[in-house]
Amino acid sequence: MSWFVAHTKPRCEFKAKDYFEEIGIEAYVPSIEEKKEWSDRIKKTRVPAISGYLFFELQQINYDSVNLNPFLKNVVRRFGKAVEVRNSEINAMKDCLKNYSDSFSCHNGDQVKILSGVFKNKIGLVDQIENSYLTLLVNSLKIKLSYNTTKLKVV
Repeated sequence: MSWFVAHTKPRCEFKAKDYFEEIGIEAYVPSIEEKKEWSDRIKKTRVPAISGYLFFELQQINYDSVNLNPFLKNVVRRFGKAVEVRNSEINAMKDCLKNYSDSFSCHNGDQVKILSGVFKNKIGLVDQIENSYLTLLVNSLKIKLSYNTTKLKVV
């Protein structure tokens, strides 16, 4: 059995995977959990780690069965031949993503980028870390900001 790669329609990775599994083809979408924040709630969602792509396993490429999937654009090819991915590479990807964490950690002296609010896109230097807020040095002004870690990114 060989793994092949397909390019999906926008935001259809999981639908394409489900379709393949319904017709008996093993498929894999590398995914991670992200925290999405709205004004009224925070929710964990599963998103593709490689957006727009899906991996599927077949004995040999059969375009008739692959083209039935309405959520695919095309099979990825190189020099006219469908790209094959080794099983060890798929397993390595699964292992890597199993241990993935988007937890926020920073230390004194780290540079962080503010992702929202009045100081959006400003870069600050972490001066002090206390419980739920950071003291940042932004544009040479010492400003004490109380930011949720989802609104900051280590640069």
